[in-house]
Amino acid sequence: MFRSAILAVAALLPLPLASPASAAPAGDFSCDYRFFAWDGGFVADLTITNHGPAIDGWTARWTFSTATGNLGVWQARMEQPNPFAVTATNMPYNAVIDTGRSVRFGWTASAAATEAPHDLTVNGLPC
Repeated sequence: MFRSAILAVAALLPLPLASPASAAPAGDFSCDYRFFAWDGGFVADLTITNHGPAIDGWTARWTFSTATGNLGVWQARMEQPNPFAVTATNMPYNAVIDTGRSVRFGWTASAAATEAPHDLTVNGLPC
């Protein structure tokens, strides 16, 4: 009887936790951000290449270090909740990015200065 009680108590104790998983993978995307600046503005484009399974729908996010005003965009929808943060989403015709394929979009903006963003993500993964 005593042995049964020990086994029953042992079954109720929590199992040791596995060691924490390593950081999330960098993602299955690569990005090529290019821009041409002039005094007071710039034109830029972003090419997203998919190295993983095909995706249906993409969202790119990044921030600028200088206040920026979006003047025009092509091949994507863009939103700026403030002068520093940008969100770009697919159009209906370029939502799917098959394995090994790319999508490219661009925009013009006003800004005192610009540089390539360091926090670019696609579908929440660093790019």
